[in-house]
Amino acid sequence: MIMINKTTTVRVDIETYEGLKKLSQQLNQPMQKIIQEALAEYKRKVILSATAEAFAALKENSELWQEEIEERQLWENTLQDGIEK
Repeated sequence: MIMINKTTTVRVDIETYEGLKKLSQQLNQPMQKIIQEALAEYKRKVILSATAEAFAALKENSELWQEEIEERQLWENTLQDGIEK
């Protein structure tokens, strides 16, 4: 099975292009790879930020936070149930 690498054009301002070009030369990597890796890193950052916000909101709600603590304690008890890994 032959996979065709599809691409498209994305417009960026000249400052962004020059920065990308310079980074490409410094790292000796194609601009496309740098963009792919930057996007993957940005996705991770967005996910971590959303997770941190959700966790902070959970901690602010004392009833839900107490439920979380109780559930954690239940899970910790399962580690001591004598079952070998």
